Amino acid sequence: MAYLIYAIDHDGMDSVRESLRGKHREHLKSIGEKLLESGALLDESGENVIGGISIIDTDNQKEAEAFAVEDPYSVAGIRKEMKVIRWRRRWINGEFQGEINL
Repeated sequence: MAYLIYAIDHDGMDSVRESLRGKHREHLKSIGEKLLESGALLDESGENVIGGISIIDTDNQKEAEAFAVEDPYSVAGIRKEMKVIRWRRRWINGEFQGEINL
Protein backbone atom coordinates (compact mmCIF):
# COMPACT_ATOMS: atom_id res chain seq x y z
CA MET A 1 0.00 0.00 0.00
CA ALA A 2 0.99 3.63 -0.17
CA TYR A 3 0.06 7.11 1.03
CA LEU A 4 -0.79 10.11 -1.09
CA ILE A 5 0.30 13.47 0.28
CA TYR A 6 -1.92 16.24 -1.06
CA ALA A 7 -0.85 19.82 -0.34
CA ILE A 8 -2.31 23.20 -1.26
CA ASP A 9 -0.12 26.28 -0.76
CA HIS A 10 -0.90 29.74 0.56
CA ASP A 11 -1.12 32.42 -2.11
CA GLY A 12 1.86 34.71 -2.57
CA MET A 13 4.52 32.19 -1.52
CA ASP A 14 6.31 31.93 -4.88
CA SER A 15 9.57 33.56 -3.78
CA VAL A 16 9.74 31.48 -0.60
CA ARG A 17 9.01 28.31 -2.60
CA GLU A 18 11.75 29.15 -5.11
CA SER A 19 14.27 29.80 -2.34
CA LEU A 20 13.55 26.37 -0.83
CA ARG A 21 13.21 24.32 -4.02
CA GLY A 22 16.66 22.72 -3.69
CA LYS A 23 16.03 21.71 -0.07
CA HIS A 24 12.59 20.41 -1.04
CA ARG A 25 14.11 18.24 -3.78
CA GLU A 26 16.75 16.91 -1.36
CA HIS A 27 13.94 16.01 1.03
CA LEU A 28 12.17 14.10 -1.75
CA LYS A 29 15.41 12.26 -2.59
CA SER A 30 15.91 11.35 1.07
CA ILE A 31 13.17 8.73 1.01
CA GLY A 32 14.75 6.94 -1.96
CA GLU A 33 12.70 4.39 -3.87
CA LYS A 34 9.78 4.80 -1.47
CA LEU A 35 8.92 7.95 -3.42
CA LEU A 36 6.70 6.56 -6.18
CA GLU A 37 5.58 9.85 -7.71
CA SER A 38 5.78 13.55 -6.95
CA GLY A 39 4.92 16.76 -8.72
CA ALA A 40 3.39 20.20 -8.58
CA LEU A 41 -0.28 21.08 -8.74
CA LEU A 42 -0.85 23.96 -11.16
CA ASP A 43 -3.55 26.57 -11.57
CA GLU A 44 -5.80 26.55 -14.63
CA SER A 45 -3.30 28.56 -16.68
CA GLY A 46 -0.67 25.88 -16.09
CA GLU A 47 1.77 28.63 -15.16
CA ASN A 48 1.53 28.87 -11.37
CA VAL A 49 2.24 26.28 -8.70
CA ILE A 50 -0.60 25.99 -6.19
CA GLY A 51 0.57 22.91 -4.28
CA GLY A 52 1.86 19.42 -4.82
CA ILE A 53 1.23 15.70 -4.61
CA SER A 54 3.61 12.96 -3.56
CA ILE A 55 2.95 9.24 -3.31
CA ILE A 56 5.00 7.35 -0.73
CA ASP A 57 5.35 3.57 -0.70
CA THR A 58 4.85 2.74 2.97
CA ASP A 59 2.33 0.94 5.14
CA ASN A 60 3.18 3.25 8.02
CA GLN A 61 0.91 6.29 8.24
CA LYS A 62 3.17 7.97 10.82
CA GLU A 63 6.11 7.69 8.40
CA ALA A 64 4.07 9.32 5.63
CA GLU A 65 2.84 12.08 7.95
CA ALA A 66 6.37 12.76 9.23
CA PHE A 67 7.66 12.93 5.66
CA ALA A 68 4.95 15.49 4.85
CA VAL A 69 5.48 17.76 7.85
CA GLU A 70 9.30 17.61 7.61
CA ASP A 71 9.26 18.86 4.01
CA PRO A 72 10.99 22.27 3.90
CA TYR A 73 7.88 23.72 2.26
CA SER A 74 5.79 22.64 5.25
CA VAL A 75 8.38 23.82 7.78
CA ALA A 76 8.45 27.26 6.11
CA GLY A 77 4.67 27.62 6.32
CA ILE A 78 4.03 27.49 2.59
CA ARG A 79 1.36 24.81 2.98
CA LYS A 80 -2.17 26.06 3.60
CA GLU A 81 -3.74 22.60 3.57
CA MET A 82 -2.24 19.14 3.67
CA LYS A 83 -3.80 15.68 3.70
CA VAL A 84 -2.10 12.31 4.03
CA ILE A 85 -4.43 9.70 2.52
CA ARG A 86 -4.10 5.92 2.15
CA TRP A 87 -3.79 5.05 -1.55
CA ARG A 88 -3.93 1.80 -3.53
CA ARG A 89 -2.33 1.59 -6.96
CA ARG A 90 -4.45 -0.33 -9.49
CA TRP A 91 -3.55 1.06 -12.91
CA ILE A 92 -0.02 1.34 -14.30
CA ASN A 93 0.62 2.84 -17.73
CA GLY A 94 -2.98 2.27 -18.82
CA GLU A 95 -3.12 -1.34 -17.62
CA PHE A 96 -5.29 -2.64 -14.79
CA GLN A 97 -3.14 -4.61 -12.35
CA GLY A 98 -5.97 -6.64 -10.83
CA GLU A 99 -6.23 -7.44 -7.19
CA ILE A 100 -2.54 -7.15 -6.33
CA ASN A 101 -1.10 -4.73 -3.82
CA LEU A 102 1.73 -2.63 -5.23
